[in-house]
Amino acid sequence: MERAVLFCPSRVWGGIEKNVRLRARFLGESGVQVYVVLLQGYFADRFEGLDNVSVVEVRSRGGDFNAFVVANYVRILRKIKPGVVFAALKKDWWLVTLASKLAGVDRVVLYLGISRRVKSPLKYLAIFRWMKAILMVNSDSLRNEMLSHPRFFDERNVVRVYNGFDLPPVEARPTDFRALLNLPADSVIVGCAGRFSPQKGFDLLPDILSELPENVHVVHVGEGEFEEEIKAAIAKRPESSRIHFLGYQANMDGFFGGIDLFLLCSRNEGMANVLNEALSHGKPVVSTRVPGSEELLAEGRYGVLTDINDVAALSRGIQAIIDGNKVYPPGELREWIDREFGLDRMIRETNRLFFEAELS
Repeated sequence: MERAVLFCPSRVWGGIEKNVRLRARFLGESGVQVYVVLLQGYFADRFEGLDNVSVVEVRSRGGDFNAFVVANYVRILRKIKPGVVFAALKKDWWLVTLASKLAGVDRVVLYLGISRRVKSPLKYLAIFRWMKAILMVNSDSLRNEMLSHPRFFDERNVVRVYNGFDLPPVEARPTDFRALLNLPADSVIVGCAGRFSPQKGFDLLPDILSELPENVHVVHVGEGEFEEEIKAAIAKRPESSRIHFLGYQANMDGFFGGIDLFLLCSRNEGMANVLNEALSHGKPVVSTRVPGSEELLAEGRYGVLTDINDVAALSRGIQAIIDGNKVYPPGELREWIDREFGLDRMIRETNRLFFEAELS
């Protein structure tokens, strides 16, 4: 039986963490014995009940160098003897790669889901040239950006694997947000999802709503370290009464089923999982032109694209969908996602990257 260790020692639950759970699930279902390394006390319950998936909890993830963490990781890996190690978070690249090589693991795959400035050249050389880790990215735009640094990356050690999703059942029961939030029947429900971070642009929501009719409401799901700060700033605005924070939601099918359209106002992304999910539910979307969104929306064929931080354009995009001036048939959106970004493709490409000896 193949074995894989997935490192995701995070204190927040967002798109990357959800993607690790998805990969753990389908690898386990395909017969791979999966071990997910998590921080003690964080999110182990979200991996319960998955076939062939076990959780290993650690007390610390370390930093640039932490001998205790490296020794603990080496001990874990020598005991499991995996064929591949996967690190989902950039903060863990260095220690996970070092520990993997000390433990004798040949295949190390590191995930990058968003554009990052290349810092610490010596560390990058050690990780990608000397220890020969492979970089997995989730969009062609991000892959091209990494390949612009030939000192560290080339065609063989940067691999694009699109984030994939199961198409949700059409008959999934939607959340009735009008009843839940006691809103008028003519309310328009705009969905937002993601962790609270300046990167996500949720601070722009009052300005966006200020240019839209009073019956337009935003419902947001997610949590994160900047939650109190962002909520406090929004609470000072009169539009805050039309912004509804729901926290973490396990039933995302219900969330997407209950909204009228989806808004991605991010300032930076790799390829936003939530945008993919919205499209897979057949929901029209308005998105900033962040990396990955152009690929998901086929340069505007399957949704409205705007410049980053362009509040007026985001508002106009929402209004155009409400007015019916921009129409995106749900069936076409679902077919596009299923064909180009479906789970089967992600499974196939992940298995190839994780377990095939040679990549071409």
